[in-house]
Amino acid sequence: MPFIFIETFELVDVIDILIITVLLYQGYKLLIGSRAWNVFRGLATLTALWFIVTQLQLQATKWLFDRIAPVGFIAIIIVFQPELRAALERVGRGRLGRSTGSDPVQAIMTAVRELATQRQGALIAIERHTPLNEYGQTGTPLNSPVSAALLQTLFASRGPLHDGGVLIREDIITFAGTVFPLSERREGWSTKLGTRHRAGLGLSEATDALVIIISEERGTVSLATDGALKTDIAPADVLKSLREVYRE
Repeated sequence: MPFIFIETFELVDVIDILIITVLLYQGYKLLIGSRAWNVFRGLATLTALWFIVTQLQLQATKWLFDRIAPVGFIAIIIVFQPELRAALERVGRGRLGRSTGSDPVQAIMTAVRELATQRQGALIAIERHTPLNEYGQTGTPLNSPVSAALLQTLFASRGPLHDGGVLIREDIITFAGTVFPLSERREGWSTKLGTRHRAGLGLSEATDALVIIISEERGTVSLATDGALKTDIAPADVLKSLREVYRE
């Protein structure tokens, strides 16, 4: 039987499998880190339960699933209309990966240089593998393309978003004015740092994000990653770290 399958396996089947694989992978990238991801996992669990019910011929439970499924499908479309619209827009732009043609590394570096020169405090977290949406819920959603002008405006103004942190996923500023968890370290050097540095270090302890901290008092730049804080970082080293993140 396996040999018959191999003999009938043609190039068109390979293309078919590749298309399905790409669609599933891109769907995963669109869902991961969003609130829809937990719902998707719940749906996967319900699907597995429905399969078991069908195999065991549990008629009452199967009848209930058959009645609820159509209504549940419509409810999901209504509840997650913003996420579906964003996904379709990205497909329509012809970019399933990054959503704009801009270079986020250069935009972030330009903003960091200007903010440091002007001694404007800033807290910028770049998402890597660990989703940061959990922390974004404490702030204001933006979902705007990364630009140096926008980052400078957020931190240079005295508005409500000035004191919080900014979350960046790929080339999108997802949230601003977010609250990061403060580090609980009590080493001698940590007592000399302000709340902004403790927040950046705290987020790097809880996630794998790269956090850029700009001191309002001294205009220096610090980097927090993997639970370690490096202070007084040269621009070349900041640029190197950003490029490493965006090469992943």
